[in-house]
Amino acid sequence: MHLITTALKGKKIKQRKTTQKMGSDDSIGGQVGELALVKYIRDEFGAGLLKDLTIGIGDDAAVLKVGGRNLLISADTMCEGVHFDLAFATAYQVGFKLVSVNVSDIYAMGGAPEWFLLTTSLSSGTSATSATSDRFAREFLSGVKAALNLYGAALIGGDVTSSRSGIVLTGIVLGGAKSPISRKGARAGDKIYVSGVLGDSACGLELLKKIMAPVAPEKDDGPNKPLPWEIMRPLITRHLMPKVIQQDFGTATVSAMMDISDGLSLDLRRLCQESGVGAAIYENNIPMSAQMTTAAGFLNKDPLKFSLCGGEDYEYLFTSADKIDTAHYIGDITDSGLVFIGKDGRQMDLMDCGYEHFKT
Repeated sequence: MHLITTALKGKKIKQRKTTQKMGSDDSIGGQVGELALVKYIRDEFGAGLLKDLTIGIGDDAAVLKVGGRNLLISADTMCEGVHFDLAFATAYQVGFKLVSVNVSDIYAMGGAPEWFLLTTSLSSGTSATSATSDRFAREFLSGVKAALNLYGAALIGGDVTSSRSGIVLTGIVLGGAKSPISRKGARAGDKIYVSGVLGDSACGLELLKKIMAPVAPEKDDGPNKPLPWEIMRPLITRHLMPKVIQQDFGTATVSAMMDISDGLSLDLRRLCQESGVGAAIYENNIPMSAQMTTAAGFLNKDPLKFSLCGGEDYEYLFTSADKIDTAHYIGDITDSGLVFIGKDGRQMDLMDCGYEHFKT
């Protein structure tokens, strides 16, 4: 990733023009990109004539006004070989994570989950079927149940099908919110916050690729190689079994929010694009765990790239004009541009990175 540097003069953040396009991707017509496809769908369908739809395509969840209340609806899919690898993930962990990543979208809207729909597509060519199908199903559903109990939601239906290649799992979560928070409300002068440390999940994935065997951190069952288990456990847990936490902002007013699923850099771009603003963030303020920085050193990886680009942290990125002591202040919303201020005080274009489907 190329960083273009300029000098920082005093404490004032200089608004810089850049050739980077926020949220840019391949256009429809050739090799489709994830962001271009979402934009195309949004342009084609939009809100239409749905008078009860208050927030539609492009946010963490859709919001419908139903019977005087705000109904939140979101969906997430996990595909074998893309979102999980059974070489080092158990069926229980996959089930738990499927629920968590769906609930994260509801929390990102300031809501609470209530109901869950589950679709499973299993292939005869995977370890999920054949002689082990009953075991996989029981363990997977046990993970789903444990997560639903944790978040206070109930399974109310779904679908079961076969797949010709690999396992495909989809969750649809429904919930409610008194005052839904979208990605669109950030304004210049707002402070930018994240709810927790970043980069743990991406670092945990790299450790799992070294171990290449199922690990059960939920049972405190793990190896002491290639690093001591007390260092690896929180990182591997964050990747295999993220536990998302509903945010309590007290009396503060949050202007915009989303979950961090594809990396801080990419998700901040998305939030800024929806709000029509820019941002400046400080390297010194990016929260990182001691375990992640230690493991990154062992892996010969840059912990900053894990934090900015890694994804699947399922923490929350939000903005507010208020001071919020329970979260990590990382920067400020500006009129335009995406600026990263290094530890040496120099300004750079924010690293253009993060996870996008269809990109090699």
